[in-house]
Amino acid sequence: MISLPPKVFFDTQVIIDAERGSIPSDDWSRVASYLRNTTRYCISPLTAGELIYALANGDSRYFKQHQRRLRILLSPGENAEVFDFITYFFAAQFGLSISRPDHLEDDFLGTINLILEASSKDALLQGFRRSGENAHQTARVRIDRFANEHFQTMQKYVEFMESRKQAGTLEALPREWASLLLKLYGVPEGDLDPLEIAERLSATYEFEMAVNNLMKSDKFSVTKNKSDHLDGQQLCYLCDPSVVFVTNDSDFKNRTKKSRQSSRIKSFSEIVALATAKSPLM
Repeated sequence: MISLPPKVFFDTQVIIDAERGSIPSDDWSRVASYLRNTTRYCISPLTAGELIYALANGDSRYFKQHQRRLRILLSPGENAEVFDFITYFFAAQFGLSISRPDHLEDDFLGTINLILEASSKDALLQGFRRSGENAHQTARVRIDRFANEHFQTMQKYVEFMESRKQAGTLEALPREWASLLLKLYGVPEGDLDPLEIAERLSATYEFEMAVNNLMKSDKFSVTKNKSDHLDGQQLCYLCDPSVVFVTNDSDFKNRTKKSRQSSRIKSFSEIVALATAKSPLM
């Protein structure tokens, strides 16, 4: 039986830290080379989406900074596998037939490369002439539309969590939690065992329950902590047992201690150590 290399992807904060210099460039180069040679480097659409949203929502003066972050995201593998959005990744892992809307982004690498070609944020929005063999083409990337969709998604999360807080329905046992998830995805009752779902999404479950526990405090603001929504979703990719998640945010480890999947949540410093020792990721 052929054993494939593990898949690995980065949290948004790792990319930001690398661009800011919080991660030394030598460490980044060592890790990027290690991942290219020993793993299947992947990109989460949530990581790419957060970086593009920051560009779309930020001042034009910082356009080059946002481009640098996207270049760093691609540097371990320009032909990286991009995970599908959570619902459809989940469906593929569990053999479910969930139809994917045509309007959803399906070429993040192409979009990122177009952003990297543009000379300014205004050029992206208004259209720009491409270079090289594509010089006959004019490209335009609607980052404004993307930013609006991202904002609406986060607002729905805030409203949903606030309603749960007011109703006092913040806790759920694994079976109950997984059953609600399957209902949300339109999976008929009995098609899948909720306990199996809860087990394969155990890091996500533990993370969500930790956030829900924090929400019991009147001082906790859902709005100020709305990034918890995307953080919890990132962990859903661990339902594929070959996936490893790399983050610099200690909340991920702290909130998932009870999950066996926590061993596949690595800090960047752990990856540096593995790369230096030339040790396997898994």
